[in-house]
Amino acid sequence: MTRVWTWWLARCERETDVRPLALVRILVPWMVILDLMRVLQLGLVEVLFRPESAGGLSSFTDDSALIHEWSPMWAGPVAFWVTIGCMLLISVGRWMKPAILMGCFAYAQLGHLYPPGDRAIDRILRCVLLFLLFSKADRWWAFNAKERLQRIPAWPVDLIKWMLVMVYMSAGMSKILQQPAWMAVDGMPVLYRIMTDPLASDMDPAAWAWAYPLFRFGSWATIILEIGAVLILTRWCHWWAIFGALMHLGIAATMNLGMFSWGMLALYPVLLSPWILWGFQRWEEKKGLAHSTP
Repeated sequence: MTRVWTWWLARCERETDVRPLALVRILVPWMVILDLMRVLQLGLVEVLFRPESAGGLSSFTDDSALIHEWSPMWAGPVAFWVTIGCMLLISVGRWMKPAILMGCFAYAQLGHLYPPGDRAIDRILRCVLLFLLFSKADRWWAFNAKERLQRIPAWPVDLIKWMLVMVYMSAGMSKILQQPAWMAVDGMPVLYRIMTDPLASDMDPAAWAWAYPLFRFGSWATIILEIGAVLILTRWCHWWAIFGALMHLGIAATMNLGMFSWGMLALYPVLLSPWILWGFQRWEEKKGLAHSTP
């Protein structure tokens, strides 16, 4: 038991470079902001985030929706702008902790006001923001008066990695359990049916019918990648992340799933940290060499 406790303390006290987590702190809020800006562009703020009694679309409001009782007409739009304002503060590292608390509350209330619009990616990003609440991710690339720290406790990074393992592995296992055809060697590939679905994709089913073998290989690769997400907890994490990033870029290029792929990619700096830190080191070396050149 003493050995386990010693390992746990060492794990919690382990330090890491702040910059990958600072990138996550910057990128995640901007994914939320851009997603909400699309809602604003379409003129749907009042439609989605007001109850039906106040002219909204949804006749169903989640029991955890608290703010609509304050003002059915304006609570949703106010929460919309509060979310955007808090995300801006988080991204620049100004008053990060209170901004996360208020921003996550307002962001979650938008989901409760219009439950069909509260997607898995919204909940994942809110969880990550709550991890950042207890981190020191605002000690680098931030507009605040706090002392800059290049080394910070690593446990928030470990939490993000563990969450990603659960997300990807549960996705892979649910695919196999619900549709064993993901690993089939004949018939219509499941990935073909998904990626040519006119409700979520721009790909023409007839034009891509010739590519059954390609989609079949993609189906197998998707399952292997998702089940293999346990590699995120190993030294092979950054290699796994390359294939994960390619998968999300492929989804973003061929399907209309909102910010899903970009929101997930916003978390990848902590997975690709060896190469990100190597890139920063090379840049700093070149910058130092340029400054030292007469």
